[in-house]
Amino acid sequence: MADPKKLKAAVKEGGKKGVELKGCFEMGGMEFFTTKIDAADGDMDLLVAAMDAANKEPDPGEEEPKGGSGMVGKMLLSSNDDAVVCVCYVPENCVEKTTAEDWMKATLAGPNGDMNGELLEGTKTFAKGIVKANAEAGRFTMKDRDFAQTASVNYLVSKKLFEIKEEDDWVPDDDAGIEW
Repeated sequence: MADPKKLKAAVKEGGKKGVELKGCFEMGGMEFFTTKIDAADGDMDLLVAAMDAANKEPDPGEEEPKGGSGMVGKMLLSSNDDAVVCVCYVPENCVEKTTAEDWMKATLAGPNGDMNGELLEGTKTFAKGIVKANAEAGRFTMKDRDFAQTASVNYLVSKKLFEIKEEDDWVPDDDAGIEW
């Protein structure tokens, strides 16, 4: 059983991420996203609780809205000194684009295919995985969490489910009133 304070913090962070993701979806139609949940501290149960909080229907009576991003596919990542844990959710109406299991497998492989994470559970709509630290092999969780995030985004880009926009090299016209 998770520490009640840690559970509350993970649920709060997950709920806030849910609001952010819902807003991004409503503004630009983003359907898939990868992010980290620091409050879960590498604990799978806390990360699942954060995912549940992100997906829950918001209570209109709440002063501060939480959740509401059930329409967004998401990969949540968290780490501690021992492991990187990953939880993936894909809405039922998006499984023709990707499944949670396929997305998780790509994430656990890492950007170079050498991360060797373990798929713990995988269906079309939900998956869990873990990448254990291995200091002897030079694998450390802080680095692996970043690698997992990169692999997750790379997978989405390869499926054309996420677009990385290049920086705009805008230069103002001479008559724009900007002095260098």
